[in-house]
Amino acid sequence: MLSFIVFALAFAASSALTIVPLSSADANGAAYRVNTTSRIYIVSNSPQDVLQRITIKTDLGSNANAYTLSVPQADGSLTPLIPSQNSDLLSVEVTGTNDATGWLYIDSITPNLNVFPILENSSISFKQGTNVFFKMSSPAGKIPVAQNVVIGKNQVLNGFVGLPDSKDMVQFFDSDSIEGLTNYDQLELPMDMFHFTSNSADIKYEITYAARKGITIGSSGLLMTDSFPTGTFGTNDYDLNNSKGVNVDSIFIPRVDKTHVYAGNITVFMTPATQDPTVFPMFSNADANYTSNSPMSRIVVEADGPYSIQYFLRDTSITSPSPVESTTKTSSIPQIIASLLVAAVLRF
Repeated sequence: MLSFIVFALAFAASSALTIVPLSSADANGAAYRVNTTSRIYIVSNSPQDVLQRITIKTDLGSNANAYTLSVPQADGSLTPLIPSQNSDLLSVEVTGTNDATGWLYIDSITPNLNVFPILENSSISFKQGTNVFFKMSSPAGKIPVAQNVVIGKNQVLNGFVGLPDSKDMVQFFDSDSIEGLTNYDQLELPMDMFHFTSNSADIKYEITYAARKGITIGSSGLLMTDSFPTGTFGTNDYDLNNSKGVNVDSIFIPRVDKTHVYAGNITVFMTPATQDPTVFPMFSNADANYTSNSPMSRIVVEADGPYSIQYFLRDTSITSPSPVESTTKTSSIPQIIASLLVAAVLRF
């Protein structure tokens, strides 16, 4: 018991982030170091009677009921408990059995932090600051998504797996990667925890549960395997219904798990089918941005591991100009060959 308490105190004192399952937050008298910069959240959709048995309290007198902390405000964000004194200790007291699900989340350094549970009927709009999202119970056949995304000119929206300041923070979206693109139809976000950062208030989106839309000509968005950058993966086939062979401008920006060695392909089939397909490789050891113009009819994505793909497709018969990649990592035949050689060395 004593060793557990020492561990909990040492962890909380040495990190600006504490995330603990609510069901074990009171285990063995655990205590958490907090101060006046700490923001303490209860992220849970457990029944009211379960959460009302849980009290969050500090030694120096800051107290709250878990149910009160778990109820979202009108904009969907949670109200944190903020300690009134520095060098305080937080504990969790439970009357009876602790049957709660969800999380005790403490952040001590992230400015302008907003925390949102994504509930079954959630419709969460953009809020200036760092917006953290927790997936709660999701409806069958639906995943968390950001839809109707609008990013103001010269503004940047970045998306990361996990929580701010966490060691497993992996980027899955960067609006600055495609210069001039301000609208995204749907960003697939099938993760338990993720967050967005931005540099202004001139951004709009709606976070909700919805079915995957996939890729269509004229759309832009984000594709993601479940629980990226871990989780399940496989082959996904997208029919673009381009029987007339209209030329399509496209940009693909794949992101993969760089902690493991694996590869994959984005294969673009053409109209007519007698044309050779174009293959864009994905590698865990390197970033890649791919652009093309072709009469694409079908896109097949296959990989040996999880991935996310930021993309843009435009029918060139429409006169509006296409955006461009904002990085210098444009694709070329020598680059693709070099990547293939690197992958071969890594595999063999």
